[in-house]
Amino acid sequence: MKCKYQFLTIIVILSFSLTSFAQDPIILEHGGAIQSVVASPTHNAVFVSASDDNTIKLWDLHNKILTTFTGHLDKVNDVDISPNGELLASGSDDQTFKLWSIPQQQHIATLEHIPFADASPSLVPSVAFSPDGEFLATAGYQSVILWDVDDQTETGKLEHDDWVYAVVFSANGQFLAVVDGKQIKIWDVQKQQIIVELEGNEHWIGNIAFSPDSSILANAGEDGIITLRSTSNWSVIGRISTFGSVHDLDFSPDGKTLASAGHEVGLWSVEYGEKIASITDYNDWVQEVAFSSEGTILASSESNDGTLRIQNIETLLDVERIRDTVRLIYFVPSDRTPQSDIDTKIETLVKATQTFFADMMEEHGYGRKTFTYETDAESNAVIHHITGQFTDAYYNNNDKWKIWDEIRAAGHDPTQNIYIAVMEFSEILDGLHCSTGGNWDRGGVVNLIASDECFSGDDTGALYGVALVAHEIGHAFGLQHDYRNHPDRAKGIGEDVDLMISSPCAAGWLDAHRYFNSGTTYFNEPTTIEMWPPRATDSEEIRLRFTITDLDGLHQARLLSTILQVDYFAGRDYLEEQNYLDESLLDCQSLSDGSTTAEFITTQLTTDNDTVVLRVIDVKGNFTEARFSFDITALPQHLEDINGDGIVNIQDLVLVASNFGKQGIHLADVNEDGVVNIIDLVLVAGAFGKGAAAPSMRHHDPEAALTQANIQQWLDEARQVNLTDPNFQRGILMLEQFLIALTPKETTLLPNYPNPFNPETWVPYQLAEPAEVSIAIYTVSGKLVRTLDLGHQAAGIYESRNYAAYWNGKNQLGETVASGVYFYTLTAGDFAATRKMLIRK
Repeated sequence: MKCKYQFLTIIVILSFSLTSFAQDPIILEHGGAIQSVVASPTHNAVFVSASDDNTIKLWDLHNKILTTFTGHLDKVNDVDISPNGELLASGSDDQTFKLWSIPQQQHIATLEHIPFADASPSLVPSVAFSPDGEFLATAGYQSVILWDVDDQTETGKLEHDDWVYAVVFSANGQFLAVVDGKQIKIWDVQKQQIIVELEGNEHWIGNIAFSPDSSILANAGEDGIITLRSTSNWSVIGRISTFGSVHDLDFSPDGKTLASAGHEVGLWSVEYGEKIASITDYNDWVQEVAFSSEGTILASSESNDGTLRIQNIETLLDVERIRDTVRLIYFVPSDRTPQSDIDTKIETLVKATQTFFADMMEEHGYGRKTFTYETDAESNAVIHHITGQFTDAYYNNNDKWKIWDEIRAAGHDPTQNIYIAVMEFSEILDGLHCSTGGNWDRGGVVNLIASDECFSGDDTGALYGVALVAHEIGHAFGLQHDYRNHPDRAKGIGEDVDLMISSPCAAGWLDAHRYFNSGTTYFNEPTTIEMWPPRATDSEEIRLRFTITDLDGLHQARLLSTILQVDYFAGRDYLEEQNYLDESLLDCQSLSDGSTTAEFITTQLTTDNDTVVLRVIDVKGNFTEARFSFDITALPQHLEDINGDGIVNIQDLVLVASNFGKQGIHLADVNEDGVVNIIDLVLVAGAFGKGAAAPSMRHHDPEAALTQANIQQWLDEARQVNLTDPNFQRGILMLEQFLIALTPKETTLLPNYPNPFNPETWVPYQLAEPAEVSIAIYTVSGKLVRTLDLGHQAAGIYESRNYAAYWNGKNQLGETVASGVYFYTLTAGDFAATRKMLIRK
């Protein structure tokens, strides 16, 4: 096909300093919102960007030359460079794709992607060269087309059911991965047939990428999860959780690092799933990201500002990653003098804290497991000295936490490592504390004032500093305050056992923690936590039950309260209104036996505390928490009390029956096995009378009535199950009694209700034996108004609105009858009876 449009190639000499490029990122102006960025596979400093201003720009950073390719009449969606670095392909919303010569800086061909015979040309969202450069794949409406690059002819058409938004070849040329709607499909290139369809995704998939050795396929999108799959069997190797949507992915040339574009640029370890670094100083979402051919430069673009950012990342990638290692900071305000022996003090303190945890873990049967801290080649502690930008008075009078802005600016990321920051301030924190601590994503912080009292202990020789650091780093490890069985803890943390960091619960948690298990992968399957309806037990305790799922395997669940224990703060007025010590531990449960259920019985919740938190750690050290709120004052005491009215009766039985087959967490699932069935119904029957003086089949609600047929069917099903559980057997006995109670001794016609009525009424009756049943309605003169044929009915009580005969006040022709007195006659086999009713309008 001949070129349809004119085009123009513009060459501009770039002006920037290569020296500054080695230190700081270069910001290049494309001129429109950049849709695609790709690196030359043969030149480390050559990138191509495509924009919604209809242009393509080739940036030769080494020679400082910009070449602009024009000719597209609409937004350019995607570009790719051939493996030899000589050809450029571009796909556009103008319903064409183009081939360009990079060395000659000229247009070669303009072609159209036509999905099927007689169809109009499609928009082209994506283009990709095969690894040998012989073929080009273009994506479009319901199709992928393979083209011979030399003569620009079709060699194959791969049909799809939806728009294809992205195509990418594996490096060995064996596979072609495509994004079809919200699915990923893998084609065998040689056979031109789909060999696997990966599971669908409810969110859009932003991008797909093969690793350079073709062993891994990565995909990510709106849900913020990067999924890595082995191409040997397409199984999931691991998932990486990011924050927000992921718009683009690219592997480094050595395959060790994966870059993601989203609210920031993330650099991830492909082996461990660990975040190596973040590049965050963007003004908007990052749309595109690409490694240079040598992996030393990273190009990225923001979503709307039209700029291309070029950054040397050698320093980021060359920094030795200190995985799961505590790092040490000494922070000194600009006007204070550092302590001369501070490094020795800090190392001594951290070693003692390390020993404390080793002793505690050994005591509870886990061996001498403990955390590690950063050391140099001679095994000495590495302590990073940072001089603050401001004076001591500034930090004391403003916000001491501002030091972390300065610490992060110095290259330390507390979201990725746990840091102990010793601070040379003249005043303690908030006027109250020597230290604080908390966990933060994969890292955490401990802040410790470097005074003698806080740091070293008192005149008695008590290791006050060790106790404080152990406590605060416990928070960084994900532990919460533990006040159980300690009604008076006002004496101080150093004078009593600190359960938060010394209990079996704490040891069990730390046994799975990454900082106590070197080399643990960061890949994390998501954890889901669901709470069953809470119950108040007979002894006025509260029972909480949770179902937890995690494909990684579960380790421990911790039940936390969001209200502090009042007795702990007796006599400590300055803490009475504080809430920063929320989420104290109520109980813990090991899940290492493969259990997916955690159940707790507690008396520590009050009417002022209707929120609990369940925090769960899996076998890989990932932890997740969920918060649940409920009204403690309105909890039913019995599982069988489905409607929570304080009594187990007929209404609860009907609620279970009406929810037969429901799965998952449900109030009617009495035995909590995940499905509402006959077992739950029989257990409710067996609990009849709980909360009342005696069981009864009668209740004020006419909707909650049963028939003999109902009971007989349930009895038949229950006898087939035939559990030996005493409660279940009691339920069968109760159903048998119900069956007797629901078998009337004689057939009876009962008064209709309501009466008088307008315009509808219900006619109740009882059958002592099965019969053909009908009701005839007459005027006072004996004229037949309407016949209600009810058919064959089993013996039983037909009193509720669900079972009684219904009349809508209309005659056989569907006309509304006049006000007045009417008679109705029940005929059931040989039985007949008549009663009077009144329509009043």
